[in-house]
Amino acid sequence: MKYEKLIECLKLFSQDSLCQYLGEDVVEQLLSEWENAGLLTKRRLAEMILQLNGAGLLKKPAFRKDVLLHMPEEEIDEIFALLPATKKTRCSNSPQEKANAIASLSWGPSIPNQKLLELLDIDQSLFASTAEDDAAIISHQAGKRFYELLDYQFVIKQRVLTELNKPEPLKRMLVHMPTGTGKTKTTMHILVHYYTFTLKKQGAIVWLAHTTELLQQAYETFSSVWAHLGDGQITTYKLWGKRNIATPTTGFNGVLFCGIQKLQSIRQAQPDLFEQIVKSTRLIIFDEAHKAAARETKQLVESFMILPPEYEDRSLVGLTATPGRTTLTSDENKLLSNMFENKLIGIDVRVVNQVNMSQDAFLNHPTEDNIIKYFQNAKILAKIKKEQLTYTEQFTPAQLQKIKTQMINNGYVDFSKSSLEIIGRNRSRNNAILDKLRELSTEQVPTIVFACSVAHAKLLSFMLSLEDIPNALVLGEMNAVDRADAISSFKVRDNPVNILINYEVLTTGFDSTNIRCVFITRPTQSIVLYSQMLGRGLRGPMMGGNAECLVIDLKDNLGKYDADMAFNHFDAYWG
Repeated sequence: MKYEKLIECLKLFSQDSLCQYLGEDVVEQLLSEWENAGLLTKRRLAEMILQLNGAGLLKKPAFRKDVLLHMPEEEIDEIFALLPATKKTRCSNSPQEKANAIASLSWGPSIPNQKLLELLDIDQSLFASTAEDDAAIISHQAGKRFYELLDYQFVIKQRVLTELNKPEPLKRMLVHMPTGTGKTKTTMHILVHYYTFTLKKQGAIVWLAHTTELLQQAYETFSSVWAHLGDGQITTYKLWGKRNIATPTTGFNGVLFCGIQKLQSIRQAQPDLFEQIVKSTRLIIFDEAHKAAARETKQLVESFMILPPEYEDRSLVGLTATPGRTTLTSDENKLLSNMFENKLIGIDVRVVNQVNMSQDAFLNHPTEDNIIKYFQNAKILAKIKKEQLTYTEQFTPAQLQKIKTQMINNGYVDFSKSSLEIIGRNRSRNNAILDKLRELSTEQVPTIVFACSVAHAKLLSFMLSLEDIPNALVLGEMNAVDRADAISSFKVRDNPVNILINYEVLTTGFDSTNIRCVFITRPTQSIVLYSQMLGRGLRGPMMGGNAECLVIDLKDNLGKYDADMAFNHFDAYWG
């Protein structure tokens, strides 16, 4: 097993210490809900700690010290001998002080830390603790040309380019394409064409997104499209996470993939660099644009949409599968619409049919008004099979009152995190979820699970692991390398992992064409969030996915709070 030596070391820890590293609240719930609690051995605890954190826990000095103190003394001496002289002279010969001196070193590929990993039989790639070790500035060379947009994608591309090439300044528009229909790829074709033929490879295009997953997906899609459709060389800039770039003297030419938080940080801490980015920009593309109207984000975007005398014209294009911020018609939705000048570019089935058919056939062909059904019939989107699980409700009056109060305080917009934690601790509900997951695992159905909370995700994963049911867990708090390994274990089909459990990580920027089941355990009032979760399984055969996807949701008996739950808003998807 991976990390076997580290597991053997952890088995020497005290039971209390292992429970603390795992999370005492999760252990307490495991003990109260799992009938075979006596099988919760130290090895099981150690395996679950590493399933959650991977060896990335070694980054923490306290954990390194605990590990060292449970290693053979001669191995501690081997590492200690490699310390700088200043570290060694201040220590006595006790293993405790030697371990403390070793653990106090900064985490990184120093010789003592490398020796520690060697003794634990852990690959040195652990030092690449984030997915950001590649350069921030990268050149791309175009390859052999090809063209592969589907008919409706081509129509969207042409409509957007027509708008962008109009003479009026500071143009704005919002592109709406259902999840699973190739929004990112279509937009990259627009970007490459506009940069090559309209901008003549002068100036910068800024791609904005909120998450690392979205930015990485966009960057990879761009790399592929430019390699086939680009003209010569282009420079890209990865501005998210810990990557940084210097302020250039002559402005930017190329594509900047920018995290919102990173760009806000540059605006505050590096005003000269921010000014150069703004001045060089000719096109801003905002992914998941339904978030663009949030106050600070809107201010950031609007700082680009200005035209002093020395600036070149620029345009703003928003991308979304859900052109609204909330479930209901609201001031927020109006604000979003106004931000993009009420110009919505969507998929017009009549135009697509007119492109594909003769005039007589077009005039006599009944138009499918339901865009989702149209794409399902074209095998672009998967047909959805709906299943709702029921369970014996065991919420106490106090719990229901707390959920009700929080929903009222939240304006009935969505369930609060504390409400979701209450729901995620319901034993009857969790038993229904686990029964279904056991069934899906036995039938080898690749399933992505959206949990109610971090604790709920851990509980589901650990309960399955205790029954030796292969699964992978993905949480925002995890080491990025271990998170990538967990995702890879699910995507690689010769791996036994058919269940991928996550909380608030894989709703956007994650594509796995093998998904045959989307299991939504968290109730939500948000159409945006629900569509994002649902969208993980929507890719049909024409998009590399499946003809059908099972969507499992729970029928939560929470009174009127869930009368308008988002599940009921997606009848068009069900096959």
